[in-house]
Amino acid sequence: MTTRLSLLKGGLHLSTGQVISQASSFAKSLIVARLISPADFGIAAIFAMTFSLMEMISNLSAQMLLVQAEDGDNPRFENTAHFIHAARGLMNATIIFVLAAPVSHLFGAPQAKLAFECLALVPLIRGFYHFDINRFQRHMRFGPFVLVDSGSNLLVTLIALPLAFWLRNYWAMLWLLVAQSVCYLVGSHLLAERRYNWAWDRFFTKRVLHFGWPLLINGLLLFGIFEGDRFVIGSAHRLFPMSAFTLTDLGVYSVAFALAQAPAMIIGNVCSSLFLPLLARAQGSGYQFERRYLACTQIVSLMSAVVAISFIVAGGRVVTLAYGQKYGAAGVYIGWLGAMWALRILRGAPTLAAMAYGDTRNAMVSNLARSSALLGILLVAATGRSLVWIAVCGFLGELLALVVCVWRLQIRHGVPAKLCHRPFAVFSVGVGVSVLTVVTGIGKLGLTLVFSATLALLLIQILGAVLLFSGIREELMAMILKLRSSPTVERLAT
Repeated sequence: MTTRLSLLKGGLHLSTGQVISQASSFAKSLIVARLISPADFGIAAIFAMTFSLMEMISNLSAQMLLVQAEDGDNPRFENTAHFIHAARGLMNATIIFVLAAPVSHLFGAPQAKLAFECLALVPLIRGFYHFDINRFQRHMRFGPFVLVDSGSNLLVTLIALPLAFWLRNYWAMLWLLVAQSVCYLVGSHLLAERRYNWAWDRFFTKRVLHFGWPLLINGLLLFGIFEGDRFVIGSAHRLFPMSAFTLTDLGVYSVAFALAQAPAMIIGNVCSSLFLPLLARAQGSGYQFERRYLACTQIVSLMSAVVAISFIVAGGRVVTLAYGQKYGAAGVYIGWLGAMWALRILRGAPTLAAMAYGDTRNAMVSNLARSSALLGILLVAATGRSLVWIAVCGFLGELLALVVCVWRLQIRHGVPAKLCHRPFAVFSVGVGVSVLTVVTGIGKLGLTLVFSATLALLLIQILGAVLLFSGIREELMAMILKLRSSPTVERLAT
């Protein structure tokens, strides 16, 4: 199978799986948010923050190294990665259990201490995942990973309604997290080709540590990026006397954050699994690498523009329709959150390009720049400003991180920054036009007009990208020619 056909097939599998996974996560969040109070949803968000902190600051990404490394198919390499991952899961579970009491008091929810202790089950279970479903991706085999990831999300979503209806509080979200971890664990072992084993090899352990140590620092930075604003909102009442943020504010902000994050996670995960092996194969050829990198940049710029335009113009209406009027306050700042996540999608192309060279420090350095937004967020909380300024700080931090990421890719690996100029310019024009549309007062019009305006802007953006980006045109033409020459189409034509 040619590289293009492998890319198209893999992209279809990954896109389908990510749509199912994110749609399931969205439905699960929607069900729980509808049936519990915003304050309880705020406590549920603290569960996610606590778990994310431990996962991110201990993430060596051994499964990613199995994809990137030339000897990633070595069984002893994989078994060593299993052992390291299991030890990490046990360590995280222990820390979460020990810190349950102080964390619940920090966020003003001492009644949730037992729930925080039970949260330790999640990293413990995840520590025993089988990495075969990740290793398959080095051969452009994405089906097993997609099936496990989307299947576990879908199964848990099916039990979300009865569980949330029965419990009617934050315990529902906790047990859903545990159930999803169990489903993923079972699926990863059922679809594996090799027997799950542990090994301790000093050479491979050093390889994992060398590859992953920048990601440990990057994980702490990612916690500040993904969870730092919500951490400040949830604990501000204890840290800053002037702050008026409550658990209800945390719940509403978390809903908007998760809604804006969902499409970015779909696109980011698909691009990561699809583009990393594609770029890694071309790392020895400068011309081929730059050609593939340019195509990746063009694709992610179009996707990020679609996300930004959608949330800027219609995000407020989507929040109210999905979660109800009790979360309507999120409409004031969800446009900023959508634009922030769009910039992160855009940063995916240079980040993956650096990672294809085995450079994990690029992500660490750019995320360090992104974390500067935390200073602004702390200032907003300390001075009693509104939540919209927290979203603005996140957007500005992401913009700085994008510049640093592209600049460092050029300095360290000689990949010209000018390759990004046109894709980034097209993205900026699309965002600028959508902002001007909102300024004219489109958001105050009827629901049909708002969505019609959003659709019109999206069509214009897509058409402009097709006309300006040769990489996208080439892929579209290849897909059309492939469809026209397929036996099924020929039979239908006759």
